[in-house]
Amino acid sequence: MLAYIISFILSVILSIEADFVQTKQVALMNEPQVSTGHLIYRAPDYIQWAYITPQPVVWELDGEKTNVNPQVKRLLRMMMASIAGQGQDDAKMQKESKRVFRSVKIIMDEQNEVAQRVELVEKNRDTTIIEFTNVIKK
Repeated sequence: MLAYIISFILSVILSIEADFVQTKQVALMNEPQVSTGHLIYRAPDYIQWAYITPQPVVWELDGEKTNVNPQVKRLLRMMMASIAGQGQDDAKMQKESKRVFRSVKIIMDEQNEVAQRVELVEKNRDTTIIEFTNVIKK
């Protein structure tokens, strides 16, 4: 799940910002859905996942404060727990990830020690590819 991806990317980083392009291929659609956005993370408990196009949407968690519906809030909490190192061995989180995804592949930029591409295959075989650029980490 996204929580594992972000945990892997941010495990030793105090803050990170990155642009992303997310391409989702849904079996029932001929053309992929392409979104662009920006990620901001600041340890220990702030994350913002902002879609810019095609429709601006911002998911944000600042401690316990959030601006999203309960399902997204749950996802953001899982992401934060994972980033903080509290979710790595959480059986419930692993079960949720296995329930949604057939596979998760993370391609690293080994020189900069950050993920440059994430490939997700859902159980229904829909795919999501997230490519990170302009990464600034501290």
